[in-house]
Amino acid sequence: MLVEKIKNDLTKYLKSGDKAKVSLTRLLLAAVKDKEISLRNTAEEDNQLNDSVVMDIIKKMIKQRNLAIESFKKANRLDLVEKEELESQLLSVYLPTQLTEEELNTVIAKVINDTNAESIRDMSTVMKVLKEDFGDQCDFQKASKMVKEKLSKTSN
Repeated sequence: MLVEKIKNDLTKYLKSGDKAKVSLTRLLLAAVKDKEISLRNTAEEDNQLNDSVVMDIIKKMIKQRNLAIESFKKANRLDLVEKEELESQLLSVYLPTQLTEEELNTVIAKVINDTNAESIRDMSTVMKVLKEDFGDQCDFQKASKMVKEKLSKTSN
């Protein structure tokens, strides 16, 4: 389970004395614990902490880091940009390998072709297929822009 791997990594980082990794891993485990507690308080059947829930937490944390990077770049705070980029890289270790932009482009073209999508109105169909087939390997913000771009070109 992913949580066990994170806990083992924390132990490894504590032994090596890497303060940045220890701090970030503790932050991640705290977020996981918060989610676990909130899931306990819900009455739903599927309130178990599983790897997909943990991956969602990690994706959210990476997204926060990326937003911070953009803000720090605008403010010309390169020291903080480096820190946030390092944290983002450390968090992404726990996620499946993401598709490169070229691979994503190829996948999107194939899905558009397979679904016979012709205009922006078909965007939801394309995004649904992408989510089903490449859910953990895809940055959907980037994918959404690419799909919109491709579909707007085909409808002209």
